[in-house]
Amino acid sequence: MNSRLEELLDHLSQSLTPEREAEIEDLHRRALSWQPVERLPLVTSYPAPPGRFSPFPHAEALADPEKMLFNELVSAWGTSICHREAVGDDLPCTIRANFGTVIIASLFGARIEQSGEDPPWARSFESRAEFVAALDRDPLDFSQGWCPRVLERYAYYRATLARYPALQGVVKRVLPDLQGPLDTVEMLRGSELYIDLCQDPGLVAEALGKVATAQIGFAQHLAPYLNDGPPGWAHQHGFVIPGQVLLRLDSGLTISSRMYREQIAPHDERVLRELGGGGLHSCGRLAHHAAEYLRVPSVRCLDLGQPELNELDPLYALARPRQISLIRVTVSEAELSSGAVLRRFPTGVSLLYRAESMDQARKVFQAYQEACRRAAGG
Repeated sequence: MNSRLEELLDHLSQSLTPEREAEIEDLHRRALSWQPVERLPLVTSYPAPPGRFSPFPHAEALADPEKMLFNELVSAWGTSICHREAVGDDLPCTIRANFGTVIIASLFGARIEQSGEDPPWARSFESRAEFVAALDRDPLDFSQGWCPRVLERYAYYRATLARYPALQGVVKRVLPDLQGPLDTVEMLRGSELYIDLCQDPGLVAEALGKVATAQIGFAQHLAPYLNDGPPGWAHQHGFVIPGQVLLRLDSGLTISSRMYREQIAPHDERVLRELGGGGLHSCGRLAHHAAEYLRVPSVRCLDLGQPELNELDPLYALARPRQISLIRVTVSEAELSSGAVLRRFPTGVSLLYRAESMDQARKVFQAYQEACRRAAGG
């Protein structure tokens, strides 16, 4: 084993405890169940500080399971498991096989490329004929594309962490990014997808159905390699989510709400329903789709990729009657330090604060805790 990884795992075995992890998980689940809480769960993100636990370059981690595991524990989503004790925030301890957004697309034969420190991306097929031919692939044959790499990576995680009993119940192996039906079809078809939605909706429906089958099947195939939970709960993007899976819907922001409702939502609902419910994620402005997202029967949360671009109070007002939680809500340092966030969002959300440094993250979290104690009369 890489000496840096061994040193990190030894460190985490001493610094992480089941008691603190249970406390964090309980706080997230109570808030996301819309129960009364003294404070909302707050996760901080910040640049990885230099030193012995500096992350490896991303391209190296893609090729090396030890380096990928190291990076997942040191700096993922701008958060850090290995520095959580120093910051004190409510970050759950999760790791995944971090191959980006292309896993399901690769199963259908998309050409995957990667350059420098960029994440992998899928090059769409150049013709309709190639796209149609890709749909003839068996969506449940997980020997295709990058699926074997994903399985090997989780097998490595499981075997490595088995040597550290103190981490077994603390570090959760969670689903990789399986995207959602529409986002993956857009990777395969490219911008022609938006023409097809109008001119060849039958082809789009077939593609969405095949991709949904692949996503459901691969998530179920990965289950023995994971230790996420408890039942009814999962983790994505370093946060607890109600349900079992998070569907990405970034490509859906460019279509109308009617088109989403009639052509896309049934496939999202199928994936969510068959996997036990879950959430929808979009980066960018999603206000024009919010009502439709909230009507999907098996949706239990919305994950906000760029909350700062959205009007959060109207979205909260829409979500509250159905008790659909909002994940990764960002608010100002002033709202955290004063406790005003608790009046704005009493429950039903989890919070993210993006700090400029680990020291700032620690100070803001401590000020937030103190404000919550004052509000509770403690």
